[in-house]
Amino acid sequence: MITCDVAVIGTGGVGSAALYYLAKSGTKVIGLDRFTPPHAHGSSHGQTRVIRLAYFEHPDYVPLLRQAYQAWNELETASNRQLYFPTGVLQIGSPEGVVVRGIRQSAELHQLSVDSFSHEEIRQTFPGIVPPEGHVGMLERDAGYLLVSDCIDAYLNLAKQHGAELKTETTVHSWTYRDGQYDLETNGELIHAKQIVVCGGAWAAQLMTDLKVPLQVLRKHLYWYENDFDGYRHDSQFPVFLFETKAGIYYGFPQIDDYGVKLARHDQGQPIATPADHSQDEDLDDRLQVETFVKSCLPKLSTRLTRQAACMYTMTPDENFLLGTHPEHEGLHFAAGLSGHGFKFASALGQILSDLAIDGQTSSPIEFLSPGRFS
Repeated sequence: MITCDVAVIGTGGVGSAALYYLAKSGTKVIGLDRFTPPHAHGSSHGQTRVIRLAYFEHPDYVPLLRQAYQAWNELETASNRQLYFPTGVLQIGSPEGVVVRGIRQSAELHQLSVDSFSHEEIRQTFPGIVPPEGHVGMLERDAGYLLVSDCIDAYLNLAKQHGAELKTETTVHSWTYRDGQYDLETNGELIHAKQIVVCGGAWAAQLMTDLKVPLQVLRKHLYWYENDFDGYRHDSQFPVFLFETKAGIYYGFPQIDDYGVKLARHDQGQPIATPADHSQDEDLDDRLQVETFVKSCLPKLSTRLTRQAACMYTMTPDENFLLGTHPEHEGLHFAAGLSGHGFKFASALGQILSDLAIDGQTSSPIEFLSPGRFS
């Protein structure tokens, strides 16, 4: 039997950050993960993740992104390793589309610096890109990408240095609350915790069945393509990119290693009943759609596949996060339903969950992410 102040369930992007901030505060904390992180069985893997400030999804995310940028910088300093790479992020779409209109709204509301490019200016400035006719570009020069597994590894190492315990290959089957504490039944020891922080990703719904917000799990595919064009390389100042096209939303990264250019489709995805149904099997139809995009918009890139992977998106009905303290269970705090755009926020979400567990409140503006919005 193990006793602690706080048990963090799931130690991927958000969970590893929460574990670190709780341990740093002097809290007796244990992290529990059904695998051995960093791993490729959930949502926080696949080499890189985009981070950008002019957020088209919802302008209310911008203050949280500012907090996240600062926290990622602090993690780099504490771990003495570069985790964030400011390549710039170029987002392309119709002037009337969700992406371009959303970026402009966030930039105007929060006074952000974003450069606009006409269709022809995109082609002149970025010779490897052929945008769809009538599309324009928005370049956020200070945006870029994070090394996802390195971020998790840094947080976990620092958490352990501050006294956190990490138990891997440990599945939490259920929890009960009695006598002012939570009893966690695992495949190993029984764990007693005064509070729990749920960062279970695709497994979160199984641990919070009474939250009454439907969460859909999607399997998403990532691809790396062989590249012989210097203009698509990181060292040639090629940016992270996102295209909103009539055929879907596609995004990718400059080449940073021998695998080539990483690409994926952000929308669609394969619904799976439970995380146990997730696999790394290829989806030929999805791959062909990505390669059709490549031939049209990145014509200098090969479609010779060098690597393929799959991860999971856990979707809320409105594709915004669930974040806060459970309305019916005192001391149960959670970040769930990150809907495929949560990793960039992981540093800030870890701080917020630590605040909730230690102080019972947070000064971060998270009201718009409360599950109460679905009531």
